[in-house]
Amino acid sequence: MMARRTHIVGAGLAGLSAALAVTAEGGEAFLYEAAPQAGGRCRTIQPGAGFCHDNGTHVLFAANRRALAFLDAVKARHRWIEPEPGGLPIHSARSGRTRRIGLSPWSWLNPARRPEGLGLFDLGCLLRLAFSSADRPVADLIGERPILENLIEPLTVAVLNTPAADASSQRLGCAIRRLLRPGSGRLLVARHGLNEDLVEPALRTLTKRGVPLLTGQRLRAVLTNNNRAIGLALSDRTVALGPEDQVILALPPWEIARLMPELPVPDRFEPILNIHYRLCGLDRPRFIGFTGTLAQWVLVRDDHVSVTVSAAASVIDRDGQEVAALIWREIAPTLRVFGLEADADRQPEARVVKEKRATIRQAASPLPQPPLLPLSNVALAGDWIGSLPATIESAVTAGEQAVAALGHARRTRLPASLPHSLKVEDAA
Repeated sequence: MMARRTHIVGAGLAGLSAALAVTAEGGEAFLYEAAPQAGGRCRTIQPGAGFCHDNGTHVLFAANRRALAFLDAVKARHRWIEPEPGGLPIHSARSGRTRRIGLSPWSWLNPARRPEGLGLFDLGCLLRLAFSSADRPVADLIGERPILENLIEPLTVAVLNTPAADASSQRLGCAIRRLLRPGSGRLLVARHGLNEDLVEPALRTLTKRGVPLLTGQRLRAVLTNNNRAIGLALSDRTVALGPEDQVILALPPWEIARLMPELPVPDRFEPILNIHYRLCGLDRPRFIGFTGTLAQWVLVRDDHVSVTVSAAASVIDRDGQEVAALIWREIAPTLRVFGLEADADRQPEARVVKEKRATIRQAASPLPQPPLLPLSNVALAGDWIGSLPATIESAVTAGEQAVAALGHARRTRLPASLPHSLKVEDAA
């Protein structure tokens, strides 16, 4: 039986997913968000002057079943499109060539879609990576082979936001196993942007289900008694919890550490640098990869071009406009090939977005993980919880699992110290 009310603190993807799961079962949900808008990292930045753009480029794969189910639930699946159905264009600064490669091993049956330098031995390395029994750095498992630079390093920083020299082979292997399914390697992007194609459809659905969203409400403290939350002290109010009320804290690890300092949480993070250039783009989105350059991924929209630098520790503290100028010179010649009016000597207006704690550091070492239910009526949710790479898929999955764990605890009276032992790959 669903609890009468669920108070969800944090309106990022994990919180929105939890609210959808609660209301799908007939429960009542309340959403609280410290920021002025919902969405967390998956948001569109709308400055008072200038062009609008997402904070960074977020993509999905057809393998991300829980994220796609989320889009289906909010009637937004049709808003996510495949920008490169013929294979992902990858420009190599080393060779000066742009090739299309497939993102699923099945696509490599076509020699024209194989990553550059891929050999039979590399297929064995990929299988060992996909089914890694012991966690070790990805680069150690692959070795000094061309496939490391041409495929594995770009894939690793895109999925784990951690350099391959340090990244967890088990976490990356989890993502690769999903790509083994035929058709799962199709890459999808929001047609118009994250607000319009992801967050706003979710909020509209929740509004129809009677879920209020209160913004500007930072959680100052969780009031407890007898191993149970009895109140939430927010920015300008204290919410008393009834005997059947439950709470989901869909918050980043540093917020959980502030609220519940006794809990073990990840404390190492990796940055992401995004640069958005105001430029007359193309009628439909294009997605381009780069190797051997500071720029890694470029998303072309109709009025701007967005560049992503993941695992950006080496540049995150550099002057943003200096980095923007450097990256523009790197990508402009390739953009011209794709039909854009891009002059390497005339950089357009650029906006730099730095996220110093974009994701947890997903290295090949045990990550601190708190209990999924730190209190009898409180569950945790977030892309950083569990064994999946920290992505939209893991955020959606975590929100759903938090609701399921609370429901299970209420039915079976599980102890509040329940450890996080769920394996989510097959269910996600």
